[in-house]
Amino acid sequence: MRTGRIIGFLIAILIGIAGGMYLGWRYYPAEITETEFHELRADYKADFVLMVAEGYAIDGDLTKAVELLERLEPGAPLSAITRALDSASGLGFSDWEKAFITALQERVEEQLSGQGVE
Repeated sequence: MRTGRIIGFLIAILIGIAGGMYLGWRYYPAEITETEFHELRADYKADFVLMVAEGYAIDGDLTKAVELLERLEPGAPLSAITRALDSASGLGFSDWEKAFITALQERVEEQLSGQGVE
């Protein structure tokens, strides 16, 4: 008798899982939306700036780094870096991670001051 109850319970669970998956895929599918970089939360933006800074530290391609930062703040890549540095401590970034971002900030400032852009 006990084995029959366990088997019945497992069959009920499997039917529930299968029914839920069918309903989810067939009648209530997830909506796919496009999200732009500038719509990200501040912590994700800071992580993105850190990844760009680490990439710049590896390849030294400042043009590519600025192009990536333009996705976060169109027309103001330095603003994206400054905001990331402001929130870095609250997000628990280590000193070396902040150093990567600071190094990128200095290079972007140099490039922008050389172009006459503030």
